[in-house]
Amino acid sequence: MVLGLTGFFTDIASEALTAVVPLYFVLELRMTPLQFGLLDGLYQGASALVRVAGGLVADAGRRYKPVAFVGYALSALCKLGLLLVGSAWAPIAALLMIDRLGKGIRTAPRDALITQSSEPSRLGAAFGLHRTMDTAGAALGPVVAFAVLAAAPGAYDAVFVASLAVALVGLAILGLFVEDRRDRP
Repeated sequence: MVLGLTGFFTDIASEALTAVVPLYFVLELRMTPLQFGLLDGLYQGASALVRVAGGLVADAGRRYKPVAFVGYALSALCKLGLLLVGSAWAPIAALLMIDRLGKGIRTAPRDALITQSSEPSRLGAAFGLHRTMDTAGAALGPVVAFAVLAAAPGAYDAVFVASLAVALVGLAILGLFVEDRRDRP
């Protein structure tokens, strides 16, 4: 349940950005839709490739929480970076790539943490609850982003601040309340 809250807040933060980044790149930074599409494909693909590495590193030392924490922290720090780099699209693209790498790093160790914290007979329910909370966060993220933009039109930096704040809540929940149970196989 607690790890589900981490996913809930992290997905609000991530999906808030996912909803507005295409608008920001195309309308504010004057990228073509094709340029943005190529960039988006690149960093989504990088996330998929890093998932294996994150799992291998976590499994090697059975240190699931620290590896997951690094992945969640990378994503949160990228949201801070978006506030600092201004409107240059190359650094923004690099930050979004690092954000997706963070997602790739945290996925396998997060799943191991869910497995460790659940009774074997309740694994399906544990993963179902986590997926439900992730999905709820993913649905709420764009609502938050567009509510911010409705209140302050064109204030993409306000969306970045809101996303950072929500990501930090998820990171704090992981750091303070999720146990790393290494005693279970």
